[in-house]
Amino acid sequence: MLEYNLTNTFGADGNKIRVVGAERFFGHKMPLGDILVTVRKLALMFLALTPLLAHALEISDARVRGLPPTQRNTAAFFTLLNTSDKTVQVTAGSSDAAEVVEIHKHVHGNGMVSMQEQDSVRLEAGASLVFAPGGYHLMLINLTRPIREGEQVRFSLKTSDGKEVVVNAPVISVLNETAAPNAHKGMHHD
Repeated sequence: MLEYNLTNTFGADGNKIRVVGAERFFGHKMPLGDILVTVRKLALMFLALTPLLAHALEISDARVRGLPPTQRNTAAFFTLLNTSDKTVQVTAGSSDAAEVVEIHKHVHGNGMVSMQEQDSVRLEAGASLVFAPGGYHLMLINLTRPIREGEQVRFSLKTSDGKEVVVNAPVISVLNETAAPNAHKGMHHD
């Protein structure tokens, strides 16, 4: 508990503040000047750590594809943005609606299209990557419940520095996907 008694105190008008009595800071006698220095040091430490607490990865335009209830797998689409000044590796995390979450990419070759699991994606500093139909996407495999349009599905991505970014995304029916943001961005046409 912080206790102090001040008499003849004045604000920012330049007059001196006179301290009468003793202050107690965490149970120890401490002059007011030392308290202010300690508070200032704590504030500076907090400000120095704040960038470390922020995620270097931003996710926007997230949505999960709504399919008929008999389907066991679906996909999530979104845009990733690396806001840091360093390269970030991103891996799949988890979901409240699926047993397994994987990053996949459609690959075109020899007149065929195949879907291949990716261990991770790499984003250079300041770069963005669109996860969209026909390109990169996040597979939600072995759904644990039917998902319906209008519901929210939670999923996460992990970064190479050990942070996990959690997203709550709306379910949009495949029948209504053309109205969704970035519905056709990232598609490859031959």
